[in-house]
Amino acid sequence: MFGKIRKSENSSLYRKNDLKMKTLNLAIIFAAVSMFLGIFVPDAFAQTEELKKTISSSPPSYSTRTALDFLYILINGISEVPLLSSPVNGILILAGVFLASRKAGIMMIIAGLIGAGTAFVLGADYDLVTFGLFGYNSILTGMAFWSGPFTKSNGATFVLSILGAMFTAVVWCAFAHVMGDWFVMGGPAAGWAIPAFTGPFIFTTWVMMLASKRYGHAIWPSVALTERGNIYLEFASGVTPHSHTLLPDSINPAQKIPKNFRWTAGEFMKAVLKGISQVTFVADWRTGIFWVVGLSLTFELAPGTYITPEGVEVSRIFTNAYTTQWNPASMLFLGGVVALIGSAIGLSMGILQKLPVEELKEGIHGFNQVLVMIALTSFLPYTMINLFYAVLATVACSIITPAMQNFFGRWGVPALTGPFVFTAWVFLWAITGFEHIPAGLGWGKP
Repeated sequence: MFGKIRKSENSSLYRKNDLKMKTLNLAIIFAAVSMFLGIFVPDAFAQTEELKKTISSSPPSYSTRTALDFLYILINGISEVPLLSSPVNGILILAGVFLASRKAGIMMIIAGLIGAGTAFVLGADYDLVTFGLFGYNSILTGMAFWSGPFTKSNGATFVLSILGAMFTAVVWCAFAHVMGDWFVMGGPAAGWAIPAFTGPFIFTTWVMMLASKRYGHAIWPSVALTERGNIYLEFASGVTPHSHTLLPDSINPAQKIPKNFRWTAGEFMKAVLKGISQVTFVADWRTGIFWVVGLSLTFELAPGTYITPEGVEVSRIFTNAYTTQWNPASMLFLGGVVALIGSAIGLSMGILQKLPVEELKEGIHGFNQVLVMIALTSFLPYTMINLFYAVLATVACSIITPAMQNFFGRWGVPALTGPFVFTAWVFLWAITGFEHIPAGLGWGKP
C-alpha cells in the first residue's frame, strides 16, 4: 500500500514538473519566434497594407535591425523597471538580481521577452518595444508569482507568471492610451499627459492574485516556512499576527525588536540598499549596490544623435537616461544618489512610525519611495524646488504605504508598487496648479 502511495506521489510530482517544463518550452519558443520575426521581419504580424506601411516607416531610436536589437529589447525592459532606459543600467540590475536569486533572474529574462514578444505579435510600435516600454511591467508581473515572495513556486504559478507577462503588455498599451492620449485631447492647451509607471503591473497582478485565491491549485502558502517568508506574508496580509502584543489601552501593535538588535550605521545602510533591491522582490544589499552603480551610469548607448529642444546635438551613446525627460545633455548622473535618498527616507519614516523592525530590515518600506524619488526628479527638471517637491512626495508615500498595505491586505494581496503609482500620479497632476514647479518635456503641464 505504501509503495502505491509513493508511486502516486511521484507521478503527481512528475506531472507538475512536466507541466512546468512544457510551459517553459512554449514560453521560450514564443519569445524566440516573436523576437526574430519582430526584429528581422517587421511586416510578419501586420494584417493590412496600411499597418505594414506604418510599421516599416517607424523610426525607432534604438533600432539597428540586427541581433543587437534583441539585447536592447531585453536589457532596456529591465532598465525601465526603475523608469530609465539604459542598457548599462539594465545589465547591472540583471546581474544584481541573479546574485540574489537565480530563479528571479531567470524569470526576469523570460517575462521581459514574453512581454516584448506579445507586443510584436500584436503590432506594437517597434520604437516603444526596443526602448523597453513593453518589458518592465511584464517583468514585475512575472516576478511577482513564480519567483516572488508571495506565492508558492510551482507549475501553476509559473503559468501565472507567463500569462501575467502577456496580459500586462496589453494592459500597458491601454494605460498608455488613457494616461497619454486621453489627457492631451484637444491639444497641449487643453490637457496634459503623465506616465502610467508601474500601473499596468499592479492592476494585472492584483486581478490575477485575487482570482488565484479561487483556483483549485496550491498557489498561496498556508504557513510560512522561514522567518523571511513570514515577513512577506504579514506584509501581504496587512494584519497584525496574534503573536504580536498590543500597546496598553490600544489596538496598535507594540513594536517587536529582535533580540540584540539596534540600528547602527551599517545596519541602516544595508536596509537602505535592500530597499532599492526590493523593487524586484529580492532582499539583498549586494543587489542594491548593483542598482546604485547601474542608476549612476545611465548611458543610453543608442545609435545616432539626439537634438535637444535648444538645438544642441548630443550623441545617443552618451545621452543621460536619468535626465532625458528634461535635458538629455545634462551630466547630472544622479540616479543612484536619488535612489539612496528615497530608500533612506522610507526607512527613516518607518523607524519613526515604529513599523515592524523585520520589515524595515528587509527593505519592504523603501522600494516605493525609491521609485517616487526617481520619478519626480527624472520626469521633472532637477531644480531645488522640484527636489523639495520630490522629498515631500516621498514622505507622503511613506504614509500611503502602510495605508495601502492595510487596505489591500484585507483581501490577502500585497500593496506592491501601488503606493508609488498613487503618490506619483497625484503629485504630477498637482503641478498644473503650482507655478513654481517646472514640468518636463511633455509631462505634467501643457
